[in-house]
Amino acid sequence: MGTYYKHKKTESIKVPYSFQCEQCMKNSGSLMATISGMEAELNSNFKELDGEKVEKLNTMAHTNLVRAVKEAHRNATEKQIYSLAFQDECPHCHKPQSWAVSGMKNEMFSTPIVCVILGIILGVGCYFFSGVENSLTIALIAAGICFLVGIGSLILNIAKVSSKKRQTAVCNQKNKPVIEWSAVQNILDEG
Repeated sequence: MGTYYKHKKTESIKVPYSFQCEQCMKNSGSLMATISGMEAELNSNFKELDGEKVEKLNTMAHTNLVRAVKEAHRNATEKQIYSLAFQDECPHCHKPQSWAVSGMKNEMFSTPIVCVILGIILGVGCYFFSGVENSLTIALIAAGICFLVGIGSLILNIAKVSSKKRQTAVCNQKNKPVIEWSAVQNILDEG
């Protein structure tokens, strides 16, 4: 049986931004958000990749970065949903900002959905491929554990969003961050 190696690469880019704090009204100054693309992965029988495969891995990683930057830009400009990469803690008073709630809400269901899908796959796999007499029981237990983790994750995410909403509810002035998308315009212009 042959050995294969996983070659991975992630690209990221810094996006400058600033905001006026809704609590203390001071300007945050220039801050940097790091937007990263999904990790690109290439399997190979060789420990070192040749030039063509390195180029393919680099292209995959860059495509993932372009997708992530475009999604963050579209969400911020069209929907006022700010990526969690844009930290909302004021550097002066260390209080959160109301605009960050949108990003938390946007990510709230991602982990629970993964847990439910994993539970279904694990349950079906245990039922059909375990080869034991109590395969239905094992399948239900495996799926149930994943569902419980998903529910727990959802409850935790709801609590985090509620907490941030309470912390930012006292703000009279609701501000938005000023994101300098021009710094990544070359990425946004890519096909």
